[in-house]
Amino acid sequence: MIKPTFRKIYLTVIVILLMTGIAPSLVMAHASLVRSDPADNANLAESPREIRLWFNEPISSQFSLAQLLNVQAQPVEISGIRVDPADPTLMILTLPELSPGIYSVRWKVLSEADGHFTQGTLVFGVGEQTDLSGVAIPEAEVSLPLIEVFLRWFNFGTLLALVGSIVVLYSVLAPTDAQPETIAHIRRAAQHRVIILATGCSALAMVIGIGLLLWQVSTLIDTLPSDVSFLAVGWQLTTQTRWGILWLVRQSTFLAMTWLLLRLHRPFRYFSTPIPTVSHVLLALLLLILLTVQALTGHAAALTPNTALAIVVDMLHLLGASMWVGGLLALVISLLPLLRREKAEFANLVRTSWRPFSSLAAISVGVLLATGLYNTGRQVASIDALTTTLYGQVLLGKVGLMALVGIFGLLNSILLHPWLATPLAWLLRRPSGWTPLSLNRLPALVLAEATVGVLVLLATGIVTASPPAKGPEFEVSPEDIPIIVNQTVDDMLITFAAKPNRPGQNIFSVRAVSSRRPPPAETLRVILRFTFLGQEMGLTSVDAVEIEPGLYQVGGNHLSLAGPWQVQVVVRRRGIEDTVAQFNWVVAPPGKARPVIISNHSLESPLTIAAALSLMMLVLITVAWVWLARHPWPGWQQRVDFALNQPVRLFSESNSEESDLKPWVLTDLNNLVEQDQRE
Repeated sequence: MIKPTFRKIYLTVIVILLMTGIAPSLVMAHASLVRSDPADNANLAESPREIRLWFNEPISSQFSLAQLLNVQAQPVEISGIRVDPADPTLMILTLPELSPGIYSVRWKVLSEADGHFTQGTLVFGVGEQTDLSGVAIPEAEVSLPLIEVFLRWFNFGTLLALVGSIVVLYSVLAPTDAQPETIAHIRRAAQHRVIILATGCSALAMVIGIGLLLWQVSTLIDTLPSDVSFLAVGWQLTTQTRWGILWLVRQSTFLAMTWLLLRLHRPFRYFSTPIPTVSHVLLALLLLILLTVQALTGHAAALTPNTALAIVVDMLHLLGASMWVGGLLALVISLLPLLRREKAEFANLVRTSWRPFSSLAAISVGVLLATGLYNTGRQVASIDALTTTLYGQVLLGKVGLMALVGIFGLLNSILLHPWLATPLAWLLRRPSGWTPLSLNRLPALVLAEATVGVLVLLATGIVTASPPAKGPEFEVSPEDIPIIVNQTVDDMLITFAAKPNRPGQNIFSVRAVSSRRPPPAETLRVILRFTFLGQEMGLTSVDAVEIEPGLYQVGGNHLSLAGPWQVQVVVRRRGIEDTVAQFNWVVAPPGKARPVIISNHSLESPLTIAAALSLMMLVLITVAWVWLARHPWPGWQQRVDFALNQPVRLFSESNSEESDLKPWVLTDLNNLVEQDQRE
């Protein structure tokens, strides 16, 4: 039995997390509007024929809507709305002839990548006399729904417990011929419990899937006309959207998994012989499908570039979490009650059942570390984004909880492998074989580790329901945004400026003046070339028009995204080579610029490198351990154990007259003494 103190601690931690971690708060929409034509707050001389909206994720053509409103917030009829078949991130609105005035576009879209519903507003003016300075439209914000958080929490919990149960069934509780009959009987009982747990998780996951579908339909139906039926929206969502098709695959897979586990639940099919090979392959295939579907409906599916790599890494992250947290939950439910009941076989059960899981958990921790670093680099723009957004703050809390799980896991490992406590015993001057806790504390530590693991799943539900902490607003600081730049090339002084320096329509001004009098040649053309450095978008070239001697201007949507750009100004003169000035330019993000608190430098490159190094170390350590286990050289285990315990032995036996040092150690010590005397 767990002492009342432990129970109070568990309840306190759960209540604190529920009160502070999932309280309703405001978060930005998931699918953000990366650029538009016309740009937000643009003032157009003539009525546009189309409005183009580009999003950072593919959007559903069936559930993507937009409404044009005038300055009195009255609807203005539009000619048509569609999602470009060639570019699923582009929504196009066809407009009638608009009279001068201020207009707003309210858009509502469903992301095809992760199934999140988002909305926002775009403002523009028509007519040269239109004044947009007094227009202020708040950013579209939505509250973080508790129902969605809990649905995602239960979804992750059932998936991880299901995968962890199957992994434990094959890797930890698999039947062997070398175990005594008493231990084999207890392990068979644990296997029976694991199969029941896996079956229950699979069936419960189907129910949770129905809840996710109902939540998704109820969210969408609020944005549609009142005459649309609930069933019609559900049918269209499940049959005509990417999210719906993946949902059908998910539900079908869980149904097949439940059927297969029910067949394996029969004692004469399982306990008499190991699980058949066909069942083994089917279970592995179904688990792979479930992990793939979960990754395809998460934030990783919306990352560009290297989307496939992001999805594979997310799958590995889910697998690592399943083997550690899910496997731990499976052992707690299946084996922990038996450990308490069979006190006579407690040590043997720990040695034969729990010790193999510790090696599996260690590998899982390495996988989680490497994949977590990579995912953080792709989903979090900077340190400021990590510390100032709900996504980043919950992610930090999740990392802290994982560290706490790791501490409990380390204590469990020390109890299962006492030699791990040798360095700590040497520092604390404890005798050989000392451990911080006794082995009878193992059930309480395991239960504590599993409890915090459940809280980690809750944090995961909040993270997946929140928008990732990325975007140019986190990468661009106000002091990095230039006003005007100049450069001297050959005999030319070239100055470049862009106003208002926002994504979309801008006016570009170039002054190109020769320092020589008279100028060596007549200027024929001034060419501007724009290249976005954030991703591959090609090069855009445009000619500027001379409005007065040495001053050239041109307008257009050539700076279409916020972030870093490279601008080349080419001055072409008669009879001599082109003069080229190259400027690094930063386009300010839409809205108010965020001040730098700690750092706005990108985390993607350093965290990707750290993830690659962590994965390489994990592979090398695992390969070395497996090789040593299969090809041990004579006496290596005894020497390692002796070397680890020798400092404690020397300390504890420093006052004794006799020593039990090994002959090869005494020889080395004598050689060192003789060498020191000679010197």
